[in-house]
Amino acid sequence: MKKQYIRYGTIFCIVVLLAFSIAFAVFTKNKIDDYNLYFNLPFITANIDYHDDNTDGQLEQQVIRSWDLYLNYEYADCTGFYSSITDVNSGEVILDSFEQGIHKGDTAIEKLNEIAYEAGIEGEKTYKKYDGVNTKKGIFTSTSVLICLAEEGNIHVSYCIAGKPLASVFKSNARTYIFMLSGLTILEALITVSFVMLYKNQMNYEVRNQKLTRGIAHELKTPLAVTKATVENWDYFDDDRRKDYSKRIVNEVDHMSDMVGKLLDVSKIKEGSNKINREAVDLKKLTEDTISRNGELIRERNITIAFNHDEEPYTVFADHEMMNMVLSNFMSNAIKYCDHIITIRLNRNGRKIEFGITNDGAKIEKKDLDKIWDIFYTTDQSRTDRMSSSGVGLSVVKSILDVHKADYSCVSGDKGTEFKFSMPAYEIA
Repeated sequence: MKKQYIRYGTIFCIVVLLAFSIAFAVFTKNKIDDYNLYFNLPFITANIDYHDDNTDGQLEQQVIRSWDLYLNYEYADCTGFYSSITDVNSGEVILDSFEQGIHKGDTAIEKLNEIAYEAGIEGEKTYKKYDGVNTKKGIFTSTSVLICLAEEGNIHVSYCIAGKPLASVFKSNARTYIFMLSGLTILEALITVSFVMLYKNQMNYEVRNQKLTRGIAHELKTPLAVTKATVENWDYFDDDRRKDYSKRIVNEVDHMSDMVGKLLDVSKIKEGSNKINREAVDLKKLTEDTISRNGELIRERNITIAFNHDEEPYTVFADHEMMNMVLSNFMSNAIKYCDHIITIRLNRNGRKIEFGITNDGAKIEKKDLDKIWDIFYTTDQSRTDRMSSSGVGLSVVKSILDVHKADYSCVSGDKGTEFKFSMPAYEIA
């Protein structure tokens, strides 16, 4: 089973990773396409009239403004940049971005010379009558060369920019990529934790089923064995003994019937098929009724009951019959295992009503306190006897309190063991 969960968990993680990779690739491609579409836009839209008579340095001023426009442009990563104004006839460089201190990298100059070579023009800076735009777009490197002729072909203006689309996209969208990678990491971690929890829950479910099966078998084994032995020897009993053994059989059958009934109650409550009929329930009156029903047993065992409460009612909105089962289980448990005194308390704590019942019997070990609510929970024989004859009673209590969304716990020490719960108070208009 463990291998199955690992296999499905791995497949699920791979599917999520593939989906993320596709989204990552599509997002990056769109950003690269945007970069390649706009990275040379300032030069193409510079609106420099290269064919006018540019005297008094007007052309140089316009070209320098176009540099500023590019350098402040959103898509300018300045991987490579070069621009110049050259006299076509003499080869004299009128304006050079390198000399102006804004040249960056040799990529732009190399690309400019490459374009000149492809155009069949000799010389590094004199391109004669070449006029046009050459743009190459890629994923890792993109270049754009713009060569213009001014003053009737006597002045040559050149621009060349080289960029790295992928690096530029990563740099400009760093926060987005960090967010995406963080989201993927968190999602993969959640998937892993979820499958681990599913595996643990499955194992716990199987362990609980095994405990339930062993518990039922253990609880039914003794009464069935007693009943079988009695029936097998029935013909050998005289009339007086038959009456005694008839009572034993009835008691054993009642015990089995009671246990099965409690198991059904737990199952119905957990499944939600046991309908909850909520109404105003006075816990003080219900406790008094519970004490009264167990009065004879309390007197027989010479137990002192101390019931601490105010005169006001302690009303909660709950199922009357279910709360009666809770108090009856707590009371029978306290009577069975106390030494001399049972203390019951009811009090208000803010908007909640707290109920507690304490017996002065032997304490429950700390390691067992969280497990006593489990059905058929046992550690040793004395522990089993301590809780109940079948180990089902507190499971019924737990299911009822859970369905009422009540807080409950058990505290045990040298001074006794207290079972307690709290529920919202119900104020009757």
